[in-house]
Amino acid sequence: MISFLKGFDGYLVRDGYSGYHVVTGVKHCGCMTHVRRYFVNALPKDKSAQETSVAAEAVRYFERIYHEENQLSGMTAEERYEQRLAKVKPLLDAFFAWLETLHVSGKSALAKAVAYALNEKPYLYTFLENGNVPIDNNRAENAIRPFAVGRKNWMHSNTANGAKASAALYSIVATAQANGLNTEKYLTELFSHPAGTILLPFTI
Repeated sequence: MISFLKGFDGYLVRDGYSGYHVVTGVKHCGCMTHVRRYFVNALPKDKSAQETSVAAEAVRYFERIYHEENQLSGMTAEERYEQRLAKVKPLLDAFFAWLETLHVSGKSALAKAVAYALNEKPYLYTFLENGNVPIDNNRAENAIRPFAVGRKNWMHSNTANGAKASAALYSIVATAQANGLNTEKYLTELFSHPAGTILLPFTI
């Protein structure tokens, strides 16, 4: 991971995996979706008790946060930055003010959710610094989902070089899709050029 991100000094949007903390020289951004997911998983199994549960109240905070964030999708980065401070930050402040009043302990799903959220608190505010930074890493997760779902099909990649080749190919495909290109046509065009030719998706 360190070698892959070497030289990168921007915003790193990630979940709470502790391994990311070894990456220096970047601004770490927490993923709001991952925090919300912990509370969703902490909802009581008894559906009749869900609505009034602590976990449900946490989820409602995130619903309000995402409602405001979704209203900003058509704005410029500067406008989004200003509106986030005016509308999203107060909701995030309210969530953590409420969260810090809770008294939970043990190894329950709720306790894990609260601990995860509090551990990620400093990083969950970073996206407010820049209107170009997303509130979560959903886009990246959606891009790798086809590869993750089909991981058992890639058992033939039983060497480091095979895994690297697969990773490179999927990176190319995901980048083409992110730029709205027809992946098959892009790959056909790319492989029709001599080896070493630079043909970036966003330049086509």
